Amino acid sequence: MSQWTILLMSVLVAANLGGCATQPRPPVDEAINDFIAVSELEEVDIVRTRAQFNHAYLTDNYVILNAGRDKYLVQFVRRCRELNEINVTPDIRHAAGTLRSRFDTIRGCRIARMFSLDETQAQELRDLGETPGTSFN
Repeated sequence: MSQWTILLMSVLVAANLGGCATQPRPPVDEAINDFIAVSELEEVDIVRTRAQFNHAYLTDNYVILNAGRDKYLVQFVRRCRELNEINVTPDIRHAAGTLRSRFDTIRGCRIARMFSLDETQAQELRDLGETPGTSFN
């Protein structure tokens, strides 16, 4: 092979790999980011969870945490594909009865940020994925 052929193939392979590495964020995630900015949600560092809590799946990056009467939007550090798995990854807690941003996990996925929500805001976020042409998956 000539050097030009090898060079051309190298450039094509690099361009192809670069395209795979930079996947756009799903439209629902962008809508949630816009919702956070427009609604000026209050970011919290610690959430008291009492005895138990549960979460409602929005996307691989976001869930709504139900802690008693309080609701929180939780953003993960990375895509959390473990949310939909049958095998549950143990959570990391640094203090009993609390969840802390940047330190604790839900289903093994580290929490990046948490925002306080009221019931109306939580319902709006649930409805984001139900608009025509989008889905939570």
